Amino acid sequence: MTNPPEATPEGEADAIRQLALIDRIIGLQAELANLRSMNLSREVRTQVDAVKSSTTWRIGRLVLAPVIFARRVLSRLGVKGASRK
Repeated sequence: MTNPPEATPEGEADAIRQLALIDRIIGLQAELANLRSMNLSREVRTQVDAVKSSTTWRIGRLVLAPVIFARRVLSRLGVKGASRK
């Protein structure tokens, strides 16, 4: 009867090497997912910055500033309905 390949020292070494490679692959996949997430965050931040620097955004902010200020003041005074929360 012959021994299975893992029972020999060479077989054990191969199995350990294979497990180490699988572990490395899993680690690289996690690192790749993290880098993709960071790249997506950077793209989203760039798009948000582009919107916030647009004329439409700035005019809208200027128009709504008094309403936002009044809502904050009334909210701090405890007036019901002043806060959107």
